[in-house]
Amino acid sequence: MNRIVETKSSIWLTLLGTLFAILVCVSATGMVFLVYPQSSRLIQYLVSPPFQEGTQYNGSLDNKPTPFMPLPTELPTATPTLILPTPTPTFEPSPTAVPEPIPEPSNNAPPTSAYISGLYGSPQLYTLDCESQAAVDWARYYGVNINQVEFINRLPKSDDPELGFVGNINGPMGQVPPGDYGVYPGPIAKMLRDYGLNAAAVKNWDINSLKNEIDAGRPVIVWIVNLPFKVSPREYTASNGNTTIVAPFQHTWIVTGYNATSFTVVDSEWTYNVLTQTFIERWNALENRAIVMVPTE
Repeated sequence: MNRIVETKSSIWLTLLGTLFAILVCVSATGMVFLVYPQSSRLIQYLVSPPFQEGTQYNGSLDNKPTPFMPLPTELPTATPTLILPTPTPTFEPSPTAVPEPIPEPSNNAPPTSAYISGLYGSPQLYTLDCESQAAVDWARYYGVNINQVEFINRLPKSDDPELGFVGNINGPMGQVPPGDYGVYPGPIAKMLRDYGLNAAAVKNWDINSLKNEIDAGRPVIVWIVNLPFKVSPREYTASNGNTTIVAPFQHTWIVTGYNATSFTVVDSEWTYNVLTQTFIERWNALENRAIVMVPTE
């Protein structure tokens, strides 16, 4: 009798133990599913709803997702958006009212000395952009700010320096056309007029007229043979048949002052004095070319 009771008790204990083990397993599997949703393909199949159209699914059941993978989310319906291109600002010149102003050389005797303050230079960007750099510095003195790269890019190109820039703007110094050289006052003055400055290109000007411009408070861009190189002008004929004077180491200065013995010049970022005789010799070599501001009043 006692053995029958013990056997029944043993069976019940076994059943209870088995049931408890099943509950523990189910509970454990459910906990794992909560933390690691795709750890059990069976639980995934039993618990997850069937995939619906328009539902985003992050991988198949065979993938191994990272813990805490977000639940599937609804994909929004795409709404077409009209994207208009952003307009690119373009340069719109505001030209001077006088297309080609004609300066009048002054016959008045200039004072012994005169100086202009407020004009400062800036470094050249390339080996042969002295004309553009001087033009930008000169324009800034008159309150017009010009982007030097834009100015250079707009310069016309030619094998005739009277019509456009000759050669490579970053070429070696000391060459003459048709090699890398530069540009004369005409194209530079025309571009300055495009920016609203009443600039005029002059040639064969005299020293007294230059001094009178400085005395009037108007700096002058001059074309010279650069220091300390030899002054060696020569004739050059371009492909269009035009013949002009050129010289190795052609360069530009902005004249801002003078006295009885020297001229004050701005040469890119430097300002210094040049003896009068030296200045005249180097200016004369290129036919006394310059750019002056013509008053509009």
